[in-house]
Amino acid sequence: MGLLNPLNLLYALSLVALVAIYLRALSRPTLEVSSLMLFEEVPAPVAKSRLLRVDRFFWLEALALGALTLTLAGLYLRVHQPAGRNHRRALVFDLGAAMGATDGDSRAHASSRLDEARAIAEKIIANAPVGDRFTVSGYALEAETFGAPGTGPREARDALAALTTDAVAARPAALRAALMRARTADQIDLFADRPPPAAAIDDAGLAGRLNFHQVGAPAPNLAIVSLDAGVPRSTVGRCVVRNFSNRPQYCDLIIEAAGREVFHSTLIAEPRAEVIVPFGPLPAGGLVKARIASPDALAADNQRFAFAPSIAQAHALVLSRDAAVRDDLARIVLAINPNFLVTAADPVRAGSFNPSQHFDLAVIHDSADTGVIADARLLIFPEPPLNGTKLPQLVPVTGSVTLAEMQEREGSGSLSAPVLLGPARVLAPPPWMEPLARGVSVGEHQSFPLAAFGYDGNSAVGVLAFDVRDHLLLDPDRMDALVLAIDLLRRLVAPRDVLIEPTGAFVTVAAGAHPHLLAPDGSIRALTPDQWGHVRFRALQAGRYLVTNDGPAIAVYANYYDAGESDLSTPAGTPATPSPSAPAAAGSPHLTMQPIALPLIVLAMLALLAESFMLARRAIRWGTIHV
Repeated sequence: MGLLNPLNLLYALSLVALVAIYLRALSRPTLEVSSLMLFEEVPAPVAKSRLLRVDRFFWLEALALGALTLTLAGLYLRVHQPAGRNHRRALVFDLGAAMGATDGDSRAHASSRLDEARAIAEKIIANAPVGDRFTVSGYALEAETFGAPGTGPREARDALAALTTDAVAARPAALRAALMRARTADQIDLFADRPPPAAAIDDAGLAGRLNFHQVGAPAPNLAIVSLDAGVPRSTVGRCVVRNFSNRPQYCDLIIEAAGREVFHSTLIAEPRAEVIVPFGPLPAGGLVKARIASPDALAADNQRFAFAPSIAQAHALVLSRDAAVRDDLARIVLAINPNFLVTAADPVRAGSFNPSQHFDLAVIHDSADTGVIADARLLIFPEPPLNGTKLPQLVPVTGSVTLAEMQEREGSGSLSAPVLLGPARVLAPPPWMEPLARGVSVGEHQSFPLAAFGYDGNSAVGVLAFDVRDHLLLDPDRMDALVLAIDLLRRLVAPRDVLIEPTGAFVTVAAGAHPHLLAPDGSIRALTPDQWGHVRFRALQAGRYLVTNDGPAIAVYANYYDAGESDLSTPAGTPATPSPSAPAAAGSPHLTMQPIALPLIVLAMLALLAESFMLARRAIRWGTIHV
C-alpha cells in the first residue's frame, strides 16, 4: 500500500474544519419557544458545550472527506497480477553517440550497438504473449516517445525501425525523464551500452520490473579532441587526437584547408594518450577540416571543423574609460586575429578616434555605442539609459546588480561551479538575439542573460552583461568568462554564411522566405522562419548542415566530442535482472500498482447519499428545524 502524492494528504485538514463546525454548532444550542413569546426578550443560555458530541451524521461526513482525501493523494495497492493478460511493457533506448558505435570493422554490414539493442527488443516483442501492449521511447539530450504509447507489436516494430542515434552525450536527466514516463508499465526494458546511474532509477519511482540490457563489447576508438587552425602565414595549427584504447592504435589523419589537402600522415597513438599534430601555417584563411580516414568504431568523433581567420587587414576599435580594460580587450582581439589594426580610445576624450572611420569590429565597454560605424560590435557592461534620453537602446538595460555569477554557458551547459563575475547589468535582449550564457545575482534565484548574440539587419551584435575591470578576463579562476568572450568575438568576426557549432546546440541563422535544411545524413526538411527571417534548429548530427533558400546558402558545421561517450572500453556486464527475451510463463505473477481511486469515490458518494437519506427522513418526521 502506498501514496503517489503524499502532499495531497494536506486535504485531510478538511476533517479539522468539520470538527470546528460541529464545535461551533454545539456551542450555541437552539431553543424552541412558544409562538406567544414571539415579542418577548429571552436571555440566551449561558452554558456552552465544551465537549464534541458527535452523531451518525458526523461519522458519515468524516468518512466522505477521508475517502476523498485518500483519492486525491493517490492511494494504491501493490498486487500480484498474472503476466500475459493486458501486460504493458516499455522499451527504453539510450540514443547517445556511443550507441552508434560498431566493432570497428570496415565491412559495410557491421552492426551498431543500437542495432544489437533493436534485435533484442524484436525478440521480446515476438515472444510476448498475445494482448501485450508496448511503448517505445528513447533518450539523449531529452526523452522522446516514438509512436503512440501502448501500441501493438506491429506498431512497436515500426517505432523500433525509426530509432536513430544522435551525436551527443546522453544526459542522466533525460534517462530519468524517460524512466518516469514508463514507470506505470508492468515491465520496463532498458537498453544501453553502460549501466545507468542508480540515482536515476531510484528517482523514477518505478512500479514495474526493470530489466537492463547492456549491449556492445569493448572497442578501441580514436577521436579528434580539438582543432586549431592557427593564423594564416603566421602561426601553425594544431590537431589533437586521443586514443581510448589500452593498446597502440594507428591513425590515418587528413587535414584539409579550403578544399585542399595540407596534411596527410599515418600516426601511432600510444595507449590512453593524446597526439598533438602541428600543421601549417596555412597560406590563407577559410574552413579547415580534420578527419580520421582509418577504420574506427565511432564515426561521430572522427571529423572536426575550424575556421582560419582571413589574412586581409581589418580595423578594430576598442572603447573604454579604463586604460587597463582597453589593454586587456586589445590583447584578446589580437589573439583572435593578429591581422587586426586595433585602435584603443577613451570615449570621453575628444579626438581619441575618428568617428567617421569605418571599423570592421567595435568593442565598447561601459559606454554608449552611438557615433561608431562598424560592421560588428560587442557591447560590454552596457551603460543604462540616461535620465531624459529618448534614444532607443540597441540592447535594453533594465537594471544592475552588484555581484553576479555565471551558472550556465552555451557548449558547456550548467557549470559545475558558478563563476563569480562582479557587477553586471540586467539585460532584456531583443527577440533577434540568442542568449549564450545565463547567471543570477548573488543571493537571488531569478536568472538573466549574461551574454547574447544576433544580427540586427546586416550588422552582427554581441553583448556581455558583466564588467571586465580589474583584469577579470585574464583571471585564471574565471576562465569561463574569457572563453565566453572569445567565443563571442569569433562569432562577430566570422562570415555569416559559414558557422561552426557544437552538436546539441540550437543554431539560429538568417534565411529567406522558403528555407530548407539539408542534414549530414542527406535528409531534407522545411524550416519556418520567424518575423525577422530567422530559422532555428538543433544540430544533433556531426557534419555539415546546409540551409538553402531563395538567396545564398548557409553552411553550418557541427563538431562532436565527449570524453565519456567516446570511450568505448566499458566492459559488457551481466544484466541485474534476467533477460525476458525467452517467453514468460503464462501464469507467472508480477507485482503491479493498482490504484483504488474508484472504490474510494464510490464510498464517499455512498456516505453522502446515506446522510442525505437520513436528513430527509428527519425533516419529514420532525420538520426542517431539526435538520
